Amino acid sequence: MEKIFGKGFSLVELMVVIGIISLLALVALPNYRNFILRAEFIETKMAVGAVKVSFEVCSQMMGLSKVKVCSHNSHGIPNKKNAAEGVVGVELLGGIFQAESTTVDSSEVKIVATAPTDSKNSGSTYTLTGKINAGGKVVWDKGSCSKSELC
Repeated sequence: MEKIFGKGFSLVELMVVIGIISLLALVALPNYRNFILRAEFIETKMAVGAVKVSFEVCSQMMGLSKVKVCSHNSHGIPNKKNAAEGVVGVELLGGIFQAESTTVDSSEVKIVATAPTDSKNSGSTYTLTGKINAGGKVVWDKGSCSKSELC
């Protein structure tokens, strides 16, 4: 009978490999989770696009003095949507719609998008703020998220 030595891995070598894999998983999983949440939230951030473009067109056509008419369900601006299962909520807000006269303070508009209710990001919002210049041109900021890890 012949004895064969040196084939296979020792218990110490296997334990070292398991330890290394455990450390890699410990570091990678939280980053992966945040990546998945950000990727899912992109849908919410993109939902402001239709309202943003249609509001810009309306405000440039109407000018600052008549920009109050550029609201939901008018001049090509989509209807207000409430967040629901599988639906991103989008709302156009601003003092410009309530102000008696157009002043510098009331020439700001916000588009708020809310993540769907069945999403892992449910209740999270993305807000895009625009400043309307005298000619009706809208200058938008970079946008902000209710949770900083989503932007």
